[in-house]
Amino acid sequence: MPDQFPKQLLLNFPAHPEFNFSNFVISQGSRFAFEAAKNFCTQSETLFHSLFLFGPENLGKTHLLLSIGNLVVERGARAIYIKGGDFKKKIGEGKSLQEQQTQLLNVDYFLLDDVEEMASSTAAQEKLYNIYNTIIDNGGKVAFTSSSSPERIKNAENYLTSRFQWGMLAEIKSIDDETTSKIIQKLANDISLTLPKSIINYLLTRIPRDFISIQNAISTINQESYIQKKKVTLPLVKDALIKYLD
Repeated sequence: MPDQFPKQLLLNFPAHPEFNFSNFVISQGSRFAFEAAKNFCTQSETLFHSLFLFGPENLGKTHLLLSIGNLVVERGARAIYIKGGDFKKKIGEGKSLQEQQTQLLNVDYFLLDDVEEMASSTAAQEKLYNIYNTIIDNGGKVAFTSSSSPERIKNAENYLTSRFQWGMLAEIKSIDDETTSKIIQKLANDISLTLPKSIINYLLTRIPRDFISIQNAISTINQESYIQKKKVTLPLVKDALIKYLD
């Protein structure tokens, strides 16, 4: 999860309304994951009660997880979000408050981000296993994100890996050219920055294909345009990218 989010342990919803299904930019590599996430929280008779989203960093997994939480709360359900690292330190191995433990179980949707961050702790895995079973038994749903598929999570116990594989698995793959162009254009429009098509095509060959990298590049270009008090041109973009890549 990006650093701009508050450092609270458990995130209740609604939260961060900028993350919703309507503003998720769908690519060929994320279409299945998007549909799976949306069906997971909108279909009353869904065939799966757990969802496992996996893929490289900064491709939208957290966006989809938060979108689930925001949408189900709008519909009257209860949802809670926690990062894998926080779960390991505060819930799995730490002395968490009874109130926090109760809060984790008293939900309709339990959302755990970066699950691989807690896989090195046996105690954390045992607690997650019990939480998973309890919530499912109570008719709730659980969703996870990870940088890798369940069977590739290092140090994950077999009993927990099997739970991850019980439900729907959905991979998010690298962003294609068309989607990257749409993201560049959207981020530029959001800050009223005009980018000619030729500039967008140039950026496609120069910046990494993940959301954070694209966002940082657009922000740097915007700052350079403001400093030079000029419209965006290829020389200006090259100057900006030198600073960005440095």
